[in-house]
Amino acid sequence: MVSRYPNNMIKFPLKFEVEAIAGQGSTAPWTAKADQFPPVSCAIPPEFMRPGGAYSPEDLFAMSLLNCLIATFKVYCEKSMTTFQEIKGKVVLTVDRQMGQMALMMTDADIYFDITGASDPEKVRKIMDNAIHDCAVSNSIKTGKTFHINVL
Repeated sequence: MVSRYPNNMIKFPLKFEVEAIAGQGSTAPWTAKADQFPPVSCAIPPEFMRPGGAYSPEDLFAMSLLNCLIATFKVYCEKSMTTFQEIKGKVVLTVDRQMGQMALMMTDADIYFDITGASDPEKVRKIMDNAIHDCAVSNSIKTGKTFHINVL
């Protein structure tokens, strides 16, 4: 399948730089940022027996996946002149041990989308399928992914 990204306009490879600053102690939050955007507060979550209170690496991982899918979908809709009113997404990420090992990994991501106000529901569904196929973040991870898509 040919990518729907306008390769003649985008100069590859692309590079993205992020930064984080953290002090000592696993219960203390830290900050991370990209470019000149405001920093976000990060912390080890309560699921790992820490106080949490900020975005966890797992939250950011799931948000990265979700937002890449939404961004790709939005670009493809715009390029195909197909409209929708709203897209709502949610990822339920499972962290578990690798089979027979102590190492942890993100084993599964259940990804839910509700797309409302589609000008052409069948075409919007096909565009979402293409976005799923072409999403750079999704293609870069080995986490299992299950998609639940409603075009309303």
